[in-house]
Amino acid sequence: MNTSSSPPRGALAIRVVIVWVLLCALMFVAKGHALFMHRFPDPDDALRLVQVRDLLAGQSWFDVHQYRIAAPEGVPMHWSRLVDIPIAAMILALRPLLGQPLAETMTCIVVPLLTLLCALALIGRLAGRLFTVEIAGFSCLLAALSVPAMFQFQPMRIDHHAWQIVLALAALNGLAETDRAKGGWIIGLSMAASLAISIEGLPLTAAFVGVLALRFLRNRADVAGLVHGSAALALGSIAFFLGTRGLTDLAEHCDTVSPAHLAAFAAAALGCLGLTALRNRPPLAIAAAGAAVAAISAAIVLAAAPSCANGAFAALDPLVRKFWYANVFEGQPVWNLTWRELIFMVGPPVIGLAASLRLLQIAPTATERAWWFDFTLIMLAATLIGLMVTRACGAAALIATVPTGWLLRDRIDIARIAAAPVWRRVLRYATVLLLVFPGVPVVTVDAATQVALPARKPQTAAPQAYGASSCDYDKLAVGLRKLPDTDIFAPLDPGPRIILDTGHRVIATGHHRGVAGIHDVIAAFIAPPDEAKAIVVKRHATLLLICPDQIEADNYRTAAPKGLMAALLSNRAPSWLTPVDLAPGSHFKAWRVSSAPADGRGLTKRPG
Repeated sequence: MNTSSSPPRGALAIRVVIVWVLLCALMFVAKGHALFMHRFPDPDDALRLVQVRDLLAGQSWFDVHQYRIAAPEGVPMHWSRLVDIPIAAMILALRPLLGQPLAETMTCIVVPLLTLLCALALIGRLAGRLFTVEIAGFSCLLAALSVPAMFQFQPMRIDHHAWQIVLALAALNGLAETDRAKGGWIIGLSMAASLAISIEGLPLTAAFVGVLALRFLRNRADVAGLVHGSAALALGSIAFFLGTRGLTDLAEHCDTVSPAHLAAFAAAALGCLGLTALRNRPPLAIAAAGAAVAAISAAIVLAAAPSCANGAFAALDPLVRKFWYANVFEGQPVWNLTWRELIFMVGPPVIGLAASLRLLQIAPTATERAWWFDFTLIMLAATLIGLMVTRACGAAALIATVPTGWLLRDRIDIARIAAAPVWRRVLRYATVLLLVFPGVPVVTVDAATQVALPARKPQTAAPQAYGASSCDYDKLAVGLRKLPDTDIFAPLDPGPRIILDTGHRVIATGHHRGVAGIHDVIAAFIAPPDEAKAIVVKRHATLLLICPDQIEADNYRTAAPKGLMAALLSNRAPSWLTPVDLAPGSHFKAWRVSSAPADGRGLTKRPG
């Protein structure tokens, strides 16, 4: 465990690439049907491609509005152009050779896999420095088997979460740098980029800065990491803000880095520099001064935007919170999961935390104990963040692969001891299996249950998640393209694919800045049909469509058995809706709204 040595680059690269190629092959086997059907894992992925396509079509770099959501004003998205760069670059590179459609498809497949290669390279580099090339290979293999992380790297998953995982791993590599100034810049710039992509990276950023501060408190000569790290965070955040947002939006937002955040980061950097003047003071005085710097930085943000004290979603409309935000699986705390899901999501981080504690316990030198203490703090912070927000378990799981790779190699060595009784060796190999795949108990119980219980024929079709639905968006697009561009009243999940595949507009998608449209969509589908008509007509919609077997539709039907969605699913459409056989074979249901809007906006002629 020597953080100052570097592993043989060639041997390490070979192991990383082997794991990556193997995982790519497995993903193509597992996801081949979804790729053939051009299915995105999540609506956000489809909308990300819409954003890139609009950029390439001439929309301003600094304008991230989606004008075909809640038209004509549109929705000002909080997404960052940083994530658009590799997607747009690859489309531009492939378009002359493949044409626009195939270039987009290839990009949506390749970009997530290249992002995965970046993650594996960072894991392998750190594990190789800390241990051996062999253990680095084990760590990469564990990453490949991490369910919460691999979801973010699968083909067609082009949203921003995978890049935030990569940046967290980059910061972790910076923490291991023996050149503290260089490490500080790696940490600061990585976290600045992560925050520019999404403000949800703030808790982990605070954890890294806190560890740098602790290093200074532990050793007054170890000040370079804190000073350079905080400066890099402040300067990097300003650069990313100006480079991706410009000066077009200087309002204070809770869901993205805003001017108040930049001021807070600058104040923190100046405060950290000021702490160096206290290096001869007692530790308690330095800690108090550091706490004051943190408090001042937080106060700057809260003074400019007091509502941010309760988080970005605190002010959501109650109806929107109940029917949309509370059903966004990845944004909820893990205690809302089933025990099966809990094992898959929390198992890898918890094992990694246990392994890092063990490494801290057996570290032979003070330097290594200090490193594993710092790592354990980051591991603990990442795990706690994952407990609060399920999608953050992906970053925690990949951070965990570094110590778990060592633990796996150690357990394999112990299991090979021939002198032990057979039952003990079997138990040891079972432990190895659990380290590799914590979900083994879930799979075992499910398999045993299927064998023990006779299969039952379902009485009704079970609702499906977005990517697993039987609804065919490609066939839907063929039907929709035959119509003049109009406003379509649809549930939230189909919205991104509709505007991606056609020139039509939708009322809302599942993105919180379009809260007014989200409210109207939910309110209409749970309202009695006669009341829903007023909402649909108010939104100038001339067409209403649903995907019957998506979870969202079932949620509305369950909540309001006498509501519009329940009526539509039971083939009892109200008189103001006329059935349309829009796209045979697509499994979508569509109706024309009888009362067309008075201003005729719904009859917009398709250009060209």
